[in-house]
Order: sequence, then structure tokens, then C-alpha cells
Amino acid sequence: FQRVFQTEESVRQAKAHEMRQLLNQSADPCADFYEFACGGWRKSAQDTALARLTQRIDKELERLLDEAPQHKDNAVARQAKEFYKSCLVAHARGQNQKQQQFISEFIQQNGGFPAVPGSNWPVYHQGYDWLQVLGKLRRHYGMEILIGLQIGYNYHQVTENSIYLSEPSTLIPRELCVRRRLDIRDDAYGLIEQRVAEQLQTWLAMGKEQSARLAAEIVSFEHELCGGMQQLQPWDDDLNVYRANYTRKTLAELTRLYGMDLEGYMTTSFGQGIYTPVYMAAEHYYRQLKRTVDAHNITQLANYIMYRAVAALTFPLEQKAGGQRPAHCLRTVKRLLPSALGELYARQFATVDGSQQLQQLFGQLQDALKQSLSAEWLEEGSRRIAQQKLSNLRLATPIYDKPLILKLQLERNDYWRNLRQLLDELQAKQVHRLFEVELPQPAQPVQAYESRVVYRPVQHRLELGWALLQPPDYDAHYGHALRFATLGATLAQQMVRAFDETHWSIGLRERDSWDRLTEWRYRNRSECFARHVEEYLGRNESATEQLIGNSAGLSVAFRAYLTWLGFQEPNNDFVRLTKETLPGLNYPNTALFFIAFAQQHCQPPQPRESEESAQWSSLNYSVRQRHSWERLQVNGPLRNLPEFAQEFRCAPGTPMNPAEKCVTY
Repeated sequence: FQRVFQTEESVRQAKAHEMRQLLNQSADPCADFYEFACGGWRKSAQDTALARLTQRIDKELERLLDEAPQHKDNAVARQAKEFYKSCLVAHARGQNQKQQQFISEFIQQNGGFPAVPGSNWPVYHQGYDWLQVLGKLRRHYGMEILIGLQIGYNYHQVTENSIYLSEPSTLIPRELCVRRRLDIRDDAYGLIEQRVAEQLQTWLAMGKEQSARLAAEIVSFEHELCGGMQQLQPWDDDLNVYRANYTRKTLAELTRLYGMDLEGYMTTSFGQGIYTPVYMAAEHYYRQLKRTVDAHNITQLANYIMYRAVAALTFPLEQKAGGQRPAHCLRTVKRLLPSALGELYARQFATVDGSQQLQQLFGQLQDALKQSLSAEWLEEGSRRIAQQKLSNLRLATPIYDKPLILKLQLERNDYWRNLRQLLDELQAKQVHRLFEVELPQPAQPVQAYESRVVYRPVQHRLELGWALLQPPDYDAHYGHALRFATLGATLAQQMVRAFDETHWSIGLRERDSWDRLTEWRYRNRSECFARHVEEYLGRNESATEQLIGNSAGLSVAFRAYLTWLGFQEPNNDFVRLTKETLPGLNYPNTALFFIAFAQQHCQPPQPRESEESAQWSSLNYSVRQRHSWERLQVNGPLRNLPEFAQEFRCAPGTPMNPAEKCVTY
């Protein structure tokens, strides 16, 4: 698969056309730069830049998985291709019977399903041990039902991993479960019950009345569990090493403390005894779990467990017709064999030129950030620590020199047997993460096909995938203004995280924390950002943290670009400098920098939500606030940059040139 060749000029013209289409040149850039940069978004263009990038990557991954095995493919890449193809044909003629047989055997072998006749419940119910059932489901299928379990850095000693008992995944959207725990009679829960009932009818051939009754019981059970849940955001191992403050006890102690056999559960989950202490990261939840289990009979508990288990294995209802099957199968491969996909993608799209451009850009950003760390508000001791921390920071793209070794016998026409083998083999390897001899690696490393950039404080590095360097979003022909404004700003935003309050308030592997006076000055400066956020979203701590990082990242990227410009000579580098503008866009290079930065965040106008979708929504912000958040991502950093106001001739006191400018780095 090769991309269509385009000349340098046609690439630049296409980019100029795309940027021009987004502009609303009748808007005043000094009143609302977001409206100026993004207001021309066509009503027909409903996808964001990130959504379009994700769609392109997924199509490329599907194409790579569809290919016949290549001689360059390692064993796990071949297995990923075979597993994907078996998933695609899982609903072909004659395959449905295999699915029904698999589900039937699965239920019978894992404690039974009281609501389903012939599921061995009469055999199991006398000695039903729900924690043993959950342990088996985790050990062989990796399922997180009722018990959340994370293997991550031991925050007291980050050179080793530890186990954390956390909140599990839920059927009810997390926002609804934690922040908006409504009355169980609310319509939002009715929609969830309806969905569960449809699944029970489709998967298990239940009658309408029986499925509705069971669905209400399942949702009600989980609604009670939500009463002990507090964690709105997904588990973040890298943040955990700074923010965690948990008790650490042996499993025998936790078993006594919570009145549940957590020791037996863990032994079954890992296939061996776990004698090292574990962290209790969700004390409120486990007390609520005990209360909820005690308040229900064993039949209700078993029904909930087995519904969640079957739901984790079967295809979504929308897949029945098969139209969305490739997307679902790709998501499954991403979840189970991400490194295999990464290896295929990297071999196709990673280039030496791209790597050199990345490292050069990273070095230029490091130099610019080093200048920022000379700011007067940093005390000399903290400044030296920060500069050493910065010099130790590295940029890493994914490397696949140690592929997974999985003992699998995959068959094209037996997806369910393949799935069982693969899940069992992957879970067997989990226990090895507890006893890694070298510095533990991230639980979810960035893969080559991802557009994430992640700061890894334990490893002192930034990780990013190759997806960010793919056209049409990135192309060396666009010029350095766009390179620094997009990829440069994205990298810089993660680099400055090493010096924010979270990552600098606590020493990690060495003495890298700041002094009290520097800390106090940083917090004073943070209050300025909090006031800016309040104009858009009200008091919002999370948005304030993001604005601080985005503003510092933009400032660092712009200074790095100006430094690069300063090294260009008008006579010798004339041709290169002419490439800093785009054909047909009547803006100088520095104005293009700000426009390109803003257009990364363009969102289409929000359509009116239907009543049903509004009820399902689990977003953190309302539609109005979501709209404001996009504006804040653009206007917030730019209004703090004097060079922006100078470029667009914004008079003092205009919205984009306020008297109070917020600055950290």
C-alpha cells in the first residue's frame, strides 16, 4: 500500500485550501480568534481533525490486517492477521452455531446463569463462590467485574510494580455513576435497561417480559454499587505515582478488614499465591460492594456477573448485520494485540527522515524551554534541578525488537476458540509484570499507530506514535511555521508537564522537587489562569491545569520557531524562507503559526441533541460548556502571548489582548 504521489506545490496548495476553508475572515481576530480561525467550518464537515486522523489510521490498519502474511511479519503479527480474519467471518453461514455453543459452554463452566435454563445453576448454586467465579473470569478472560485490579508502579518505590485494588469498569456510564447518580427511576436508567433487555433477548433468546425484569434487576444492582464510586477519570499509572495516598496491606489483612475473600480471589486470578502487600485504592467502593452483595441473594449476584461476562465476549447488537464488523474486529485486535498492530504500522510508515525531523524539533523545543527555565520566579536551586531534569528528558518512538511470544493454534473458521486461547495466553503473562527485574515499563505504551504524546516521568521520556507524522495533517513541505505550531506545540505541552505542580511537587527517582518559595510563586501564577478559565467555564481545576500546560507549550513552541527563523539568512536561505507561507493565504509566516495552532482545535457547530442522546450523554461539560472549552483551548493560550496581539494588531483591553497576561514558562 503506497500513498498517491503529489508534487510539493500541490501538497502546499491543498493545505492552503484546507486552512482557508476553515477561516471566517469577516470575524475580528482580536475579539474571538477561535471564531476567526474556525468559523468557516462547513456544515457538511462534521468530523474534527482528530476524528479524520483516527478514521484514516483505522482504514490503514484494516488494510494491513487484510493482507496475506508477509515474510517480514513476526509471529505475533501473523497471529493478529489470522485472528482478525476469523473475527470478520464469525457471523458467516454456519458460524452462529459455534457462537451459541461457545456461550453455552462458557456459562456452564463459569458458575452458571440462573436466568438461563440448562446453564448448570442447580449444580452451582449450593456452593456458589462469587469471588472464585470472578477470579476464574479474570485469570482466563481478563474480565474486570465487581473487582478492579491494576498492576502499576509502586508509588513508594517506582523501580518495581505493585497491585492496586481499584474501582471496576461499569455498565452505567461513569459520569452518571459518579457525578450524576440520579434516582433509579430516572429516564436515563430506563434507556440502559432497554439496551440490556435487547441484548438478553438477542444473545440468550429470552422472552420480552423476562428480559425486561432481569435488565431492571441488573441495572438496579449496579446503581447501588455506584454509591461507593468516586473515580471519574480512568486509571492513570503515571499520575498515580504523584497523587496516590493509599493504604498498603497484605491480602490476608484486607480479607479480614472487608469481610470478603480477596486473598482467594487474587490467588485464582494469578494462578498462584500473592504474598506481597497490595494497595487499597478504592476503600469506599469495597465497603459498598460488601453491603450490596449482602443485600442481594446469590441468584441476583450470579445473574449480574454472568450478564457482564457474556456482554464482554459477544459482538455488539449493531454487529448482527455485519456492516460494522471490520471496525469492531479492529478494536478487538487493538485491545488484545496492540504491539502486533504497532509493528505492522511502523514497518509501513516509520521513516528515517521522519525520525530525524522529530529529534531535531525536540532538540529545538528543549533549547527554548531551557530559556524559559531561566525565569526570575524560579529560585537558583530549583532552576538547576529543572535544567538537569530537562537535559535528561528523551523522545521515544515505539520499538518492536522484543515481540510477544504466544502459543496459539488459530483457525480461520473458529473465532470463539481463537478468542478463548488468546485471552487465556495473554492473562497468563500478566503475573510476569509483578516481578519485572528491570525498571517497569508502562502498562499501556504508546503504539506506532497512535496520535498520543505521553510524558513518562518514571522513564524520563516523551512517547509518541508515528500517526502524528502522516499526511495530510503533517508534511515537511508545509514549512516550519506549521511544524512548530502543530507538532511542536503538541510536544511542548507534554514537555512542560515535567515542570507543573503535580510533577514537580514530589521527588520521584531523585531529588527533583522544587523549593517552597518557587512552589508558592507557581501557585500565584496559576491563580491568574484560574481567573481566565472562570470567564469561560466557571471554577474548574482540571481546565485550569490544561490551560497552564497549553499556554506554556504554545509559548515554548513559538519561541523555538523564532529562534529557528533567527538562524536563517535572507540571502542564502531565501528559497527556504519563501516556503514559510502558503500559496493563496495572504498571511505572514508568524500569523500562519497562530492560525495553524488554532485550527487543530476546530469543532463543527454542535447539532441539537435529541432527548435520548442528551440522556445518554456522559460528558463532563454541557453543550454550551463544550463549545466554550474549544474556544478556551484556542483563545486562552493566545491571549497570554504578547506576540500574538502584536501580530494581529489587537489594541490593549480587547478580549484577545487583556491587561492581565498569565505566564509560567
